[in-house]
Formats: sequence, C-alpha cells, structure tokens
Amino acid sequence: MNATNIDQTELARQKELFEAIHEKYSQATTDRYAEAYKEEFIYRPILSELDGAHSLMELASGVGSASGWMRDHHPDLEISGCDISESACEDFTARHGRPCYVWDLTKPIDISQTYDAVLVMGGIHHLVADLPMAFENISRMLNPGGKLIMAEPNADFMLEPVRRAWYRIDKGNFDAENEHALSHPELARDHACGLTPVTVRYIGGPAYFVLLQNWVLRMPGGVKKWLAPAIMATERVWHRLPGRLPFATFIAVWQKD
Repeated sequence: MNATNIDQTELARQKELFEAIHEKYSQATTDRYAEAYKEEFIYRPILSELDGAHSLMELASGVGSASGWMRDHHPDLEISGCDISESACEDFTARHGRPCYVWDLTKPIDISQTYDAVLVMGGIHHLVADLPMAFENISRMLNPGGKLIMAEPNADFMLEPVRRAWYRIDKGNFDAENEHALSHPELARDHACGLTPVTVRYIGGPAYFVLLQNWVLRMPGGVKKWLAPAIMATERVWHRLPGRLPFATFIAVWQKD
C-alpha cells in the first residue's frame, strides 16, 4: 500500500492504539525477566555491532530501553529516539535526557541529523502501510557505512498463521490492517534502499512469548518469576535449532553503502 493511498483515519487509529497500549507494553517488556531475556539474546549480540559508533537513533523507541542499555554499555554513544506516540517520546526524554521526535515514518521526514547506527526493536512491521518510504527515511538517517539493526517478527515462523489470526482477533492490541510480520529475504530483495544486508539470525522460542509477550497473551507478569529459570534454559536449547521456521523473530544488520 502506498502512503498516498492510506486512509488518514487509519493512521490516526494506529497512533491512538499506540498511545493506549504504551504503558502496559512498557511495563511488560521492561521488568527484570524481560530485560534478562533481551540482554542475553538480543542486546549483547547487538552491542558488538556498535564498535566505532558514536551516535544512535532508536526508531519506534518507546521509553528507549534498548538504546538506553546500549549507552550504559557504550558510554560514548549519543542516543536519540523517535516514536509515533507523544507519551512514549515524553517518557524517553524524561528517562534519558535526550531528544525523542514524534515521527510517522511512513511519511517523508525532515532529517537534520544523521547517525552511525539506527536501531529498531519490533517497529518496522508497524510501517507496512509504506515500507518503501520507511526504508528511504532510514537510509537518509544513516551516515555512509552506518548500520541499520532491526529485530522484527519473522513471517517465516511456523506459527505465523496463528499470529495473523491473533492480530485480527485482538483489536485492542493490534492493528491488523497496518502491521504484520516480515520475511527477511523479502525485505532484503524489495527494500534495501542503498543498504546492504550483512547478517541475519533467528531467535524466539517459548521464553520469547512468556517473558516478552505475556501482556498480549493476558498472562499475569507475576508468573514470570516461577517460569523464568526453566524457560530460559529451554530457550538456550531452542536456539540451537536450524533454519527460520522455529523462530518468532529475526535480528538483521544492514549497512549503508
């Protein structure tokens, strides 16, 4: 779908949805068990990609837990954020003392600063209304040689039909018209936009859903402390499986030419 054909009412509805879920999403994905999962399986592998980077923009940043973690472990890194939600941007700035811009990335963005890295944790699949424009914006944000690091739901996951049905049913948490999982091979083929795919790895087994997506599953956060030790051990074994089918998410690194 091209941005010029998007119903503005749909965009307003998507923004309203993100405002509504911001607080519960933030609470569920930043508790100690969610952060432990992200640190082991997502953040530490990403940190090695930031060697030599001095500036980072986190897209769809929410409160900026990912970029904040990166700065804590890479003190020379200057972080910024953007989100479609004003509440998220306010929380980002309050938490990090850094700017966070209210941007809709499916529209042309006036970019006055470029960055050594762009990080997005589950944000691009919300931009399917106009992926070409989104990737054009991202490409323009990056310095030459800069990296796009993205973690997105994997459309090649064996349970993808279940996820699509859930998106349609759970209208309180998802906008099925304007978000869906992504296939990395298709993204690399159709939307590179001056970026070269460098690496991709697949993660996300049982612990991904229990520790990061419990809010979607209506699972009380309190159960995490009882399940976390065993399910984290299971996740380490799960990640030894080959291919794309067993995994809910991919993490890819693309580099600007």
